[in-house]
Amino acid sequence: MSTTQRCESINSYIKRFLNYKIPLCDFIRHVHIAQQNIQESERHDDFISYYTEPAYPTDATLIGYLRQYGAACTRQVFHMVKLEVDLESRYNIVGHESEGTSNIFKLRKFNHQGSEYTVTHSMVDNHLECSCRQFESDGIPCRHIFAVMKNLDLQHIPPTLIKRRFTVRAKEGVTNLVVPPSYQDVPQVVQMSRFRTLNSLATHMNSLAAKLDSSYNIAKDKMRELILQFQLALEEQQDPASSDIPNEHSSTPRRLVRDPVIVRTKGCRDTDFSEPGV
Repeated sequence: MSTTQRCESINSYIKRFLNYKIPLCDFIRHVHIAQQNIQESERHDDFISYYTEPAYPTDATLIGYLRQYGAACTRQVFHMVKLEVDLESRYNIVGHESEGTSNIFKLRKFNHQGSEYTVTHSMVDNHLECSCRQFESDGIPCRHIFAVMKNLDLQHIPPTLIKRRFTVRAKEGVTNLVVPPSYQDVPQVVQMSRFRTLNSLATHMNSLAAKLDSSYNIAKDKMRELILQFQLALEEQQDPASSDIPNEHSSTPRRLVRDPVIVRTKGCRDTDFSEPGV
């Protein structure tokens, strides 16, 4: 998926929350709601992919491929691969030839005399390419590739057919805070970048800590301490009166804001401001 495709996908999603009649204040609020929905949906999908196991069909011929994709990829990608695996039986290999270190297969749909598909298999790294270009477009192998893999009796999916961005471990490497120079002065962008980095680390920590009772209890206690510490720090920063409290470790004098002095004006003689010296 290219950068343009990602932008069009985000624009298409946010467009559901917007229309040309809403004022600017509602526009900002709707965009914020759309971002929250995207983040919540992403966290929900991550939880399902990490802590649940997909339902494998018992009568599937290529159940070994499904198990490998189910363990490596997200649940959404698994369902897309399962659909392609279910449709691979409709295609037959009608031609085969070898060219150097590559095998070229011709496939045609059963009982259809239409177009043929060409799958090229590399004997060096077992990489497969299909003329339909579905793997280059969607990032998952097509039904024609699975048909050739079954014909070649490949027991394991070649690593080149599993995109890292579709795996459940894709976010583990995102541990560095990256903010474009033009947005380093925008608090919302910096905060979102921090959230993405911390969320990646927290997801990996939670998946490890949940495996044992001892690690689960340690992680739970430490996280509670950190939450309390961060809440206190945030309250001190957001409370304007907290900045007026003298700090014994600081040499900078602080001014205390007190209640204003009430001046009695009722019943007093009116002051003539036109007189000189007044």
